[in-house]
Order: sequence, then C-alpha cells, then structure tokens
Amino acid sequence: MSTPRAPISLSSTTCLRLTEAGGGIARKRSGQVMSDPLDFLDIMRGRLRRAGIRFALTSGMACVHYGLQQNTKDSDWIVAPDDLEKFRALLSSFETDPSQGRVSYRSIFGAPLEMEFLAHGWTSHVSVWDTPDSPEHRVDLFGKPPRVQRVETEPDDEDWASRHVVAQMKKTDRDRDWPIVDGLGWQLVSLGRPECLLHLQDPAKLVAAWQSTDASSREAAAVRRPLLRRLATETDPDRLLGFIRLERLIWESVNQERYGLFERAWKDFYRRWKTEAGWQWPTVEAFSAQHARLKEAARRHGLPDDPLRTSSRDEIVDRGLRRAATRGIQPLELILALTPPPSELMP
Repeated sequence: MSTPRAPISLSSTTCLRLTEAGGGIARKRSGQVMSDPLDFLDIMRGRLRRAGIRFALTSGMACVHYGLQQNTKDSDWIVAPDDLEKFRALLSSFETDPSQGRVSYRSIFGAPLEMEFLAHGWTSHVSVWDTPDSPEHRVDLFGKPPRVQRVETEPDDEDWASRHVVAQMKKTDRDRDWPIVDGLGWQLVSLGRPECLLHLQDPAKLVAAWQSTDASSREAAAVRRPLLRRLATETDPDRLLGFIRLERLIWESVNQERYGLFERAWKDFYRRWKTEAGWQWPTVEAFSAQHARLKEAARRHGLPDDPLRTSSRDEIVDRGLRRAATRGIQPLELILALTPPPSELMP
C-alpha cells in the first residue's frame, strides 16, 4: 500500500507559526500546540510509517488532495488487514505517553478494529487527539474498501489511494459522490490513463476519451464497463446520458443492498448490547480497555464478522439489479446489458 516518502508540503494557509509536535507539524496559538486536519494527516502518516504500517489515505481527504473538494473534517484510511494489530498498538501507545494525545472509539463505531471484521468489509470509527490540546480528529478505517479489487496508490504519491481506487469507492448511493467520480475520471484523462473510461459520467467527455484510447485498452475497459460497447453505435448524447444514468442507478441499488446488510447487522447487535445493565458507550477508559470491552461485546451479542455471508454475492447483486429496474422503470434485460461484472460491483 504505502512506502515511506517525504511528507506532503503544506499550503500557505496551513503554515501558521509551525512547530514540531508528535513527529509532525502543528499550529501554535496562544502558547498551545494544536493540529488542524492537514497537520493531523502529516503527524499520523509519520507515526504509521515509523510503525511499519501499510496504509493509503482515501475518500474525502484524498479528494481535497486531488483538488476536487475544498475541505473535510474526517479522514479515511485504508490499513492492510495484516497490519491492524500494529495499528491498534500504535493507538494504545497514546496511553503510555500523554504528550501524544489520546484515542477513543466513537459512539457510532462500526466494528471492533480487528482483522476478522475489517477484512470482510466492516469499517471502524475512532477519534484521535494527537496532542493534549488538539481538536478531535475523526478517523474512519477500512481494511477491505468497497468496490475495490486491489488497493493501489498513486505512483508518485504513495500515501494516497489512487484516483481509480477513490473513484470506485465513491460509486455510492449518495448524490454528492458522483461529481467526484466524474472529476477523478477527467483527471485520469489528463494523465493518459485508460482507467478514465471506467469513471467518466459526461457523455461528451466519455466519447472523446473513448476515441483517443487504443483498441486493446478499449476492449479491456468494455469488459469492466459494458456501457462502453454502446459508444460504437450511439450518436445521440441524450440517449447516452440516459444509459449513464441507468448505470449509475445500478451502482446505487447494489450498494444499498450491500450496505443494508452491514447496517442491519450493526443495529441488531447494538440494540442487544444496550440492554445490558449499566451500559455506557463510549466509556472514558483508555483505548485498549475500550477495545477489549467492544470485542467481548461483539462476541457476546453476535456481531457477524461477515454480514454478506447471509447471502451470496450473486443474490445481493440480483436484488440490486431488480431494484434498479423498478426504479428506472426499465426492463430487466436493459439493466442486465448495462451491468458491470460482479467483480466490479462487489469484488
């Protein structure tokens, strides 16, 4: 995922009275050291590298990094499942050195930060205060990010998930994510990468990129995105936009089916756990104690390590496609003709 490299340079708006703190850069105001979100990324990246933890930053912060968003409060990290034990040890090390800050699970925490959960698609949600005076930094952690076949980073920017990986993760049922998918696709065009054909949402951009791509790359992309085969015969941009919108509906509907299984499993577990006498969460305990408590509760109240086990992936995709046909008021045959392979929708 990630190999050691120089920290990102900070913008002029970030570089207010810089001082070393916890292995990274932090602001200094009124005699107090505190970190803003960009500083926090620098601090945590340095700590992960020194601990030998493979990681890639993704989602909102990656979109800021690639110039497609102005800001975001949370950071999303893909951590190699095999390195989660080292990552928990890093978080627990805050307990022995108060100058490093503190860590806590959040009230909506996903699953315990364990390989058996994150390797199957769960996320974990923690808050990190990287110095005693820092604001809360909300950190979301993935082991197996959705819709991603293989985690890869940018060739010249190895702390960051590649534009292709971020675009795949953004193919959700949230309206705000799809302009990001198209924007990342357009950046891939400018970089001369054929993966752009998998993400472009604008008909004119897509046709232009298709025409400028070599035949072997076209064929490989069309296997992954069947809609591309229509570019040989479709000349009406409105019809092509209609097909693109139906394809997006497929991604949205399949994601809702997939995510719904995780959501229901978590809510069922949480309701059972809350019935215990004296229940409280999150507790004020140190992170290691919180983790032990949460892991035991997950075992005791049956939080499944893999909610997708209740249905085959083919069944989940089939339910999503039928939902897309109903929502699009289109025959299932057309939906099937536009559907990417299961290895794209749910690898």
